Amino acid sequence: MPLFRQRKQNSQTKQPQEDPAQSLPKPVVDDPAAAQQALENGQLVPAAMRRLMSLSDQKSFTSDLTINEFSLVKSSGLHPICQVAGTAVYKIGYQQMPYGGSQPLSVLSEAFNEARRLAVKRLEQEAALAHADGVVGVRITQGMFDAESGLIEFSMIGTAVKSLNGLMKNARDNPSSRPVLTTLSGQDVHLLLENGISPAGLVGASSCYLATLSISTYQQMYSMFGPGSVNFEIKEFTQGYYASRQIVMRDVEKAAKSLGASGIIDFRFHSNTNSYQLPGSNSENVGAVSFTTHVLATAITQAAYSTQPKPQKILFVSP
Repeated sequence: MPLFRQRKQNSQTKQPQEDPAQSLPKPVVDDPAAAQQALENGQLVPAAMRRLMSLSDQKSFTSDLTINEFSLVKSSGLHPICQVAGTAVYKIGYQQMPYGGSQPLSVLSEAFNEARRLAVKRLEQEAALAHADGVVGVRITQGMFDAESGLIEFSMIGTAVKSLNGLMKNARDNPSSRPVLTTLSGQDVHLLLENGISPAGLVGASSCYLATLSISTYQQMYSMFGPGSVNFEIKEFTQGYYASRQIVMRDVEKAAKSLGASGIIDFRFHSNTNSYQLPGSNSENVGAVSFTTHVLATAITQAAYSTQPKPQKILFVSP
């Protein structure tokens, strides 16, 4: 007979179970005031700083590259590090419709350009913290929340890469340590490097221009009888479109020259219009049109190294 009898467990008594959620690390929530202060000082929010500074403790990487992009990027001597992003939400100030002819809308133009500049700067800061030489496959989202709010958004996301063979790093004429940003895909970057060409950076510009009808053209457009009943060109609006495009092309070329670029590729052009009443008129007829033009492109430069032409593969087919 055993000296001790086994105690029967009460079926109604539940054994304490460990909550899986308690074993997970608790997310660190930033103080909104500290995050706002960091942005005002031109810095990244604390959450982004912690993520990027902890990359040295990780052996894996994150990217948004496709399989083909990843393979070609690796074969070009570029090692993916992590995803990086830059975002800016900007409030457009009051833009008074000018009187006395067509002219640029400076408040609107400055808002779009500043939102893009802030997003690009934050993308560069994230890439620099990741010790990257460049960012490939940058995808860009730009637009307005709605016309009444006056809020515009500019967001960029791409994959930060390290140049193991120094091709992208040595191709920059600018001695600064800023990473090279490009909208080119992994396949396109591979083709450029194979041909001795390297991306020099991302260039962009925005312009808003108001084209106002002259009195004679206005009367001709809305005349019930006479010249308004036949087809004719609205030259003021045509000239307004050209003026808006000319401004962004001038600014993009200036930015490319500052990077020491020899050309611009992957040119992305977008334009939209808004109609207004004729300034100073109580008529509901369209008397002015604003042309908003955005340009984004990748500046390129000849690499500092010389390459031999790649041998071409020829396939012979027997008849």
